[in-house]
Amino acid sequence: MSATVPTMPGALPFIGHGLHLLRDPLPLMRKANTLAPVVRLKGPGPDVYLVTDPDLLHRMLVTDTRDYAKGRITDGAAPQFGPSLLMDIHFDGLTLFEAHRRHRRALQPAFHPRRTAAQVPQVRELTQTHCRHWQAGQTLRLDQDLARLAYDVTARTFCAATDSMAGALAALTASSTTGVYWRVALPRLGRLSGVPGTGSFKRAVARLRAAVTGAIEQHRADPRDRGDVLSALLSARYHDTGEAMSDEQIVNEITFYMFAAVHGIADVLPHVFLELSRHPDAEERLHAELDTVLSGRPVQAEDLPRLHYTRRLLTEVMRLHPTVWLLARRTLRTVRLGTTDFPAGTEIAYGAYAAHHHPGIHHDPLRFDPDRWLPERTRALHKVAQLTFGTGPRKCIGDQLATTHMLTALATITQHWRLHTPPGHRHRPTPRLFLRPGTLPALITQRTPMRTTSAAPAQS
Repeated sequence: MSATVPTMPGALPFIGHGLHLLRDPLPLMRKANTLAPVVRLKGPGPDVYLVTDPDLLHRMLVTDTRDYAKGRITDGAAPQFGPSLLMDIHFDGLTLFEAHRRHRRALQPAFHPRRTAAQVPQVRELTQTHCRHWQAGQTLRLDQDLARLAYDVTARTFCAATDSMAGALAALTASSTTGVYWRVALPRLGRLSGVPGTGSFKRAVARLRAAVTGAIEQHRADPRDRGDVLSALLSARYHDTGEAMSDEQIVNEITFYMFAAVHGIADVLPHVFLELSRHPDAEERLHAELDTVLSGRPVQAEDLPRLHYTRRLLTEVMRLHPTVWLLARRTLRTVRLGTTDFPAGTEIAYGAYAAHHHPGIHHDPLRFDPDRWLPERTRALHKVAQLTFGTGPRKCIGDQLATTHMLTALATITQHWRLHTPPGHRHRPTPRLFLRPGTLPALITQRTPMRTTSAAPAQS
């Protein structure tokens, strides 16, 4: 098998490509696109095969998804959070695919578009409150500032929760590299005791789980639907038995959902403002659309479908800077990818970052171009052209929720503020379990939205 798959150059004795993956993996992902449809990455641990070809990606994630389980990344994260929809969950007598489908069907109502749209006022109000401490001429650490907003929005929309849960989320995010990423990148660490930093991570997980447990108790004491995800999960039932999920399972789900959800506003929006700083024409078009559609009033849920350019801009930022930049699968049986057969148990990796920067998928992939997502242009794109939220049966269940939150916060901020990175700032993203923006200062300028006489959508 391995003889027919080229090995990525630069492997070192004993650690293989591990040092590259830890230090600066993004150039490695772009390099893989130029080598072959499947590229071998060497240990430590078992070799991993990175799939770059778009047709093979679609086959793995959509057509032949039953042939795969979650891989090494799940192995690193699942023991820390417990099994949930985002992991491999098991039910007696069901295959992994059937178990996932059964579980997802029970959870889906919590992420129904109507519930998600109903959260827009909360997200808008939290964003407005957050921005009140900003002053024109002030320089922010945008990565830190928007992370605080993300903790508040996530705690409120998932658990109708207080500041204590936002604080628990912040502590968990701060310790996630030592708690999860090193175990994903270097699996042998997971078998060692006393690895530095893991104690703080375990305490942070326990703190957040305790906060979610407390929220469950509050919801049961007052069982009205608060419009949050937790309210829906407490009333969720499996379609075949009518059985409710256990409290432990709900805690597993909510804990990992929140851990993942903060990285929308916290990591994507800083990259939005980075690109707006680099592309003043895009910022002008964004402001023109907001002024025309909103006419100076706060954004509402019904406005979001009309913010066409804003949505395209956000999609393009997520293409260039995908938060979940690398994922994995493990073969359950022998599969053929290209001209090679991979036996059961093979670790297969794929990356949104690699796919989004593949010249065979996107023309001029390094160029920032929101208009590549115009309807007439997307028809010619490959089905894996946008993998920010995955694709196929295992696509992220919270994709609409995350997009709605980001659009609402973005519209609320940019309607009244400009956030520009200083000239000459060197962007150094941090690709760990999530692709984070790194240190990102931004100078605040206040703007006054134009009030138009028509609420028709802007020409975009």
